Amino acid sequence: MKYMHKAIWQSDGNLVIRGNTRALLFRALEDLRADLARREDGDELKRTLQALHDVLGAYDGKLPSSTDLLGDPVKERVSRNLLRC
Repeated sequence: MKYMHKAIWQSDGNLVIRGNTRALLFRALEDLRADLARREDGDELKRTLQALHDVLGAYDGKLPSSTDLLGDPVKERVSRNLLRC
């Protein structure tokens, strides 16, 4: 897995989310929203996601894919297996 910045709690209670971690948050929300759009149930979760979207706003720029953010799991598995030999 690629390096991810950690979220930082500030003394005033705010949460600072930097760089690729911010992109990962927006990617997770977008993937969840797309999955919920295909379902008939989940009204409460849809409402919660909409409220979170209203608070966060839109991601600025093109949202990277999860593979771009986290790395390719198949390549990582192959790399780990090669290191064991």
